[in-house]
Amino acid sequence: MATQKTPDREEDWFPRGEYEIDHQLEVAQEMREKCPVAYSKFLGWSAFRYADVVEASKNAKVFSSGVGTLEEIDEYVEEHGEAPAIPLRLDAPAHTAYRQIMNPYFSNKAMKEFEPASRELATKLLDDLLPRGEGDVVEAYSDPYPVQSLCALIGWKAEDWQQIKTWTTANERARIRNDLEALKAVNNEWDAYIMDVVRERRKKPEADITSWMLAQEDERAPFGDATITGILRLLLHAGHGTTTASISIVLYHLAMNPEMQERLRADPAIIPKASEEILRFDGPLVSMPRFVKEETEMGGRTLCPGETLHMMYLSANRDPEVFDNPDEIDIDRKVNRHLIWGTGPHTCLGMPLAKLEVRIALEEILKRTKSFRLQDGVELRRLRYPGNSHKALPFTWEMARRNASA
Repeated sequence: MATQKTPDREEDWFPRGEYEIDHQLEVAQEMREKCPVAYSKFLGWSAFRYADVVEASKNAKVFSSGVGTLEEIDEYVEEHGEAPAIPLRLDAPAHTAYRQIMNPYFSNKAMKEFEPASRELATKLLDDLLPRGEGDVVEAYSDPYPVQSLCALIGWKAEDWQQIKTWTTANERARIRNDLEALKAVNNEWDAYIMDVVRERRKKPEADITSWMLAQEDERAPFGDATITGILRLLLHAGHGTTTASISIVLYHLAMNPEMQERLRADPAIIPKASEEILRFDGPLVSMPRFVKEETEMGGRTLCPGETLHMMYLSANRDPEVFDNPDEIDIDRKVNRHLIWGTGPHTCLGMPLAKLEVRIALEEILKRTKSFRLQDGVELRRLRYPGNSHKALPFTWEMARRNASA
């Protein structure tokens, strides 16, 4: 694919600065107020206002996710040696075709059927963790649970979750550093793992998402080796990282707010609504990119074809033009038009799974504990861009009386 020459520009901000990385929420607010469409060499353009993020999410004619036809997918594979992340990096009509094939596996009906298996994984982790009385809930709970749950959903070995986490981390680090050699190495290793499973399922289908997708292959959305690895690597990558972050973020805020914690413990029905409000306030993902296809104006700036625009979710979800008292957590907020799961045609495919896992994770830990809090004297560190979650959460807790002998 031809690369378009883009203008040389002066930077409006430096997202890789130490302060910017360590204070992502504060910087997002500052930029939304003083420079809502800003340029940096690292990200290209960044849109900090809610309305601009929604515009970029919905207007694929101007703001592309990547490629839009089967022919363009083939060109991408030829140029890069791998398929784009499908369906994340697709526009219509290819995006529509693949989403129609994949959506049923993440439907509310499918999630209801999967819930018992997912809940069993959460309870096993807590059975190991809670009797200790203290521990790192990221390491022992929010980190392993979503990836183990995802492996169960797609029918893969749950014990491989640590290797999948390792590949995910290595892939993200290589992309941030633009280390193409390291990225190719980790993806080759990862793809070999995926293709071993794919070959097995082509010979002997099982009741899992891999076999199901292969059975759905048709001329609208062919599943060659490069394509199926692109799909499954995306599921294994994006399908657990933000959920891990979401669980840890909500647990942190509940640990810091005993009254809110007790309210959810007393009324579990409000856990989904409360979780989404906490994640609006402190989200798991900083941004997502789009690629400018046509010259356009946004926030008084001229964006040119070939440039990149990052949609800054952390900032958009605290935009005072949309949310009353945006810098406060209000679990009784009547209207909450947050962008946790995105919006438009690329609204998160795995949203029903993520919602299920966050709900289960909170229901189980709340009903098994009387209270939990941060351990005294700990210094918390956050993961750096593109994530926004805690590296560790050392908690101490009191078991619920009915589980005191567990």
